[in-house]
Amino acid sequence: MRSFTVTMNPDRAVTLEAALFDRPRSDQLPSSLENPRPALIVCPGGGYEFLSQREADPAAFAFMRHGFSAFVLRYSIREHATYPHPAVDAARAVRWVRKHAADLGVDPTRVAVMGFSAGGHVTAMLGTMWHRDDLVAAERTEYGDLAARGVTANDGLLEHSSRPDAIVPCYAVFSFDWLPPAGRLTRLLKEDCLAAVGPETPPAFVWTTGEDQTVPASQSLRFVTALEAAGVPYEYHHFAHGPHGLSTAEPVANADRPALPENAHAWVDLCARWLRATWARRDAGS
Repeated sequence: MRSFTVTMNPDRAVTLEAALFDRPRSDQLPSSLENPRPALIVCPGGGYEFLSQREADPAAFAFMRHGFSAFVLRYSIREHATYPHPAVDAARAVRWVRKHAADLGVDPTRVAVMGFSAGGHVTAMLGTMWHRDDLVAAERTEYGDLAARGVTANDGLLEHSSRPDAIVPCYAVFSFDWLPPAGRLTRLLKEDCLAAVGPETPPAFVWTTGEDQTVPASQSLRFVTALEAAGVPYEYHHFAHGPHGLSTAEPVANADRPALPENAHAWVDLCARWLRATWARRDAGS
């Protein structure tokens, strides 16, 4: 395995951490091994205040076990989390992976973005707003400013699409109408992903739990209702048991939880299969 970190915006400490398989020669690959591989960009949660480690590497490695090349996006938080900064960060990550797909050994037509809790909001913002003029304009301005100061990681990115090939919001926040109007997140972000769902939104795999005391499960239900109304393909799983912040719902990501729900861990396998099946149907034109 090879790993490295790319600094996308030093002003906001935005980085993209890559975890990739070593690339053998094509004549050494078994016929069952994908080449190039699908890519997954992971956005950890943390309420835009910090980035949860349990939702970073454990999630990335879980999908590497399913043959994905994985990336962890350290997006804008705290005072930098005002719109459109986190969405710009996610758009830039998708564009960067596509630009460097050949060197990374990934398929630029199979790039998914996954996010947990607040990271799910970042994921949903990108999935529903990637085409908005204000977001693209903000990207162009930021890339130009950084290039003028010698930051080259963003060069040529706007030549590549920022639309993910799928999104995976996990126990995510989609709107802030259930929070106090004067709350920090409501004041910071304001953007409502529910209202932004449309035919341009990519297919989505959505899951949550009925025992989440931090983000109500109704948030996910409202999002899939909006997807249904817009005709966007989706798969939705509501697990009866499990607290907020489960990540993979496996022990490696939950060392502080002696007891884990009996079924929630299944989401990783379900999601990996759904992603491949969704892209296979797309490629077959069905």
